[in-house]
Amino acid sequence: MFAFVLKRILVSIPTLLVVYTVTFVIAHFTPGSPWDSASANRPMEPAAKAALDAKYNLDAPLHVQYVDYLWGAVQGDLGPTFRDPTQSVTEIVKRFLPTSLGLGSMAMAVSIIIGLPLGIIAALTRSRALETGILFFCTFGVSVPTYIITAVLIVTLGVGLGLVPTFGWQGLFSISAIVPVISLALAPMAAIARYSRNSVLEVMHKDFIRSALAKGVQRRRIITVHILRNALVPVVTVAGSYASSVLVGSFFVESIAGVPGFGRYFVLAVSARDYPVIIATTLVYAVIVIACNLIVDVAHFIIDPRTREDMR
Repeated sequence: MFAFVLKRILVSIPTLLVVYTVTFVIAHFTPGSPWDSASANRPMEPAAKAALDAKYNLDAPLHVQYVDYLWGAVQGDLGPTFRDPTQSVTEIVKRFLPTSLGLGSMAMAVSIIIGLPLGIIAALTRSRALETGILFFCTFGVSVPTYIITAVLIVTLGVGLGLVPTFGWQGLFSISAIVPVISLALAPMAAIARYSRNSVLEVMHKDFIRSALAKGVQRRRIITVHILRNALVPVVTVAGSYASSVLVGSFFVESIAGVPGFGRYFVLAVSARDYPVIIATTLVYAVIVIACNLIVDVAHFIIDPRTREDMR
């Protein structure tokens, strides 16, 4: 497995290079400059713009900027930030990224803890009403956009009932985390419940399950050992894909709920054309996506012995 993991890490290097190249080109070819938003109310003198460009190396040819930033990123230097000259982009990542990772991890934990049992219950229950209710929840959860869920929860729980603050962040284990965690967890929870139900139903009709039933194996053992272990393989894939999207896709939730995370800072950086922050954020998110995919492959290696031959 070590050789497989090493191979995946080496293959991810060209992927990161492509991501960096595309982000660099889009950021630098977007009309305007980082100093336009700062001088919207009072035009900045050309001499002042030229001085700022020289200070941040923006007057150099694009290929020079491309190589210089890439070389700095390889060494761990993600460059300065234009919005706050007192700190570097590396310091911003260390400050804001843990909040986003904690929020996303909590949301995925909630989605798995609730979604997986819901799917299993929907597959094994004999109550048609209960199964229909769970399927309706699954359809609702994957259909409604996250930002709408966030707004509805804020209006309902915050404004209407006064149970949670309408804006702000007091920590991952405070009541201020209820709205963003539920908003981010709803879609993956519904998807995990639906895929786990379908997977359990599919495995239940396999020949080896019929053989176990014919041999008189206890129903509980058939469910826990034979059905669930085989049904978890596609569920892990779905959970991994949603984990990467939750961890890197919290822009709207953090902005609406006032969470001081990396996604919210990225939105501010885009509006300010803060090139180093935009590029660094995209690279960090690309690393997170690659790491989630790698974790899914390792989980397949552990859960399903049949995949081990393909990974060698």
